[in-house]
Amino acid sequence: MSKTLIAGGLAATTFVAYCVYFDYKRRSDPMYKSKLREKRRAERNKAKEDELDIPMPKTMDPPSIQKFFMEQVQVGEEKLGLGDYKGAVKHFASAVLHCGQGYQLLQILQSTMPPEAYKMFMEFLPKAQAKYSRQMTSKAPPKSKEAPAQAKAATERVIAEEAVD
Repeated sequence: MSKTLIAGGLAATTFVAYCVYFDYKRRSDPMYKSKLREKRRAERNKAKEDELDIPMPKTMDPPSIQKFFMEQVQVGEEKLGLGDYKGAVKHFASAVLHCGQGYQLLQILQSTMPPEAYKMFMEFLPKAQAKYSRQMTSKAPPKSKEAPAQAKAATERVIAEEAVD
């Protein structure tokens, strides 16, 4: 029994010594801090991209967009009922982006959502609109040079109309 105990103690000591040695070599690497900073920066950027990730419809024909809109409103209401404001905001933003009467939907959401959730929604909506317009312009190039400007103007108009209320 004492031989087993000695062998176990020796193995544990060897393992700890290896861990200390490996940590020393890793930290003494001249590129360690810059690699660590770059890794953390990449994680932050990925988290920001995931935060702006909004659902998109599979196809752009009117019946599927209408179905997608109804699904997004339903899922947003479910998440809002569960207290998941972030998830609800993403789904409601997606619904607003695909709604024909965005201003009316914003008024409905303002009257039905809790104030803190609506505030989150209004802070998130411009970011979501910008990402949506980037995705749409990258999928299909504009036919004229005025198309992106018109889309941006429409986006700003909806935001400005909401700010007036």
